[in-house]
Amino acid sequence: MIIDRTGKIAEGIHMLGHHGFPIFLVDGERPAIVDGGLAFLGPIYVRQIHAVLGDRQPAWCFFTHAHFDHCSAVGYFKRSFPRMQVVASKKAADILSRPNAIHLIAQLNQSALALSPLLGIDDTGVRFEPFGVDRIAEEGDCFELSSNLSLQVLETPGHTWDFLSYYVPERRLLIASEAVGTREQRGHIMIDCLVDFDHYYQSIQRLKNLAVDILFQGHIYAFTGSDAQVHLDTSLDRSLRFKAMVKQFMRETGNDIQAVMQRFKAIEWESNPGLRQPEPAYLLNLEARIKTVLRAIAADAGKLYEKVH
Repeated sequence: MIIDRTGKIAEGIHMLGHHGFPIFLVDGERPAIVDGGLAFLGPIYVRQIHAVLGDRQPAWCFFTHAHFDHCSAVGYFKRSFPRMQVVASKKAADILSRPNAIHLIAQLNQSALALSPLLGIDDTGVRFEPFGVDRIAEEGDCFELSSNLSLQVLETPGHTWDFLSYYVPERRLLIASEAVGTREQRGHIMIDCLVDFDHYYQSIQRLKNLAVDILFQGHIYAFTGSDAQVHLDTSLDRSLRFKAMVKQFMRETGNDIQAVMQRFKAIEWESNPGLRQPEPAYLLNLEARIKTVLRAIAADAGKLYEKVH
């Protein structure tokens, strides 16, 4: 099943907030939140967490990466749940210790307020609050949520270098966010390899080999049953297709990156009638995605040259 609504996805597993910018709750003796969404959605997230947990507090807040739309309500969560510990990668913690990064996250949250009418949500008045990371997580770490429920940490770089995915093997639940392709409302799958194409592709390869019955991507959709595996398989295929399109468009435009960007913008952004990034943010990300693919293509050519010679 492909699910585009917030609420209970399976027993003890919830997608909360707004489906465009969700957070995820895994209930247990020590409940866990994953990701932190947008700052102004903080009260909505917290209200829905209380609706599930009652008077109990989350023990953990894990986040996947330090992009503003995945960590910005965490400061509000820390105020709302004083006993909760925040967990992230060392790279994410380092990013969040930099004044320029904090300034940018605050600015982007301010810009995101323009989305509130599109989301059908009034401005709550909550703004981004800087926060600290209580515990560093890395590949192989495992957190006990209950005696029979664990959350495993997987390093899955490619979208960003600080990226962590989370796997709950007892429930065959994978919270991968943008470590895999992001299905949009019209069915297009966005390949978001912002820092390295090969690492992005390898991360998807790794995740698709897990036993997955529930998959959370970063925005809009959750996948259950066979649709979870289909999305992982399709993400891998679309990654190669995106790489081939970059190569083709570069050849057809005489290696004009701006012209290539305009072609992708027409395909991905202009034709998208649903939720989409603000145009400046989309163009910045698009340029980064194209350049990571060009670096991968150049590396492929270098390997081929070495093999021939």
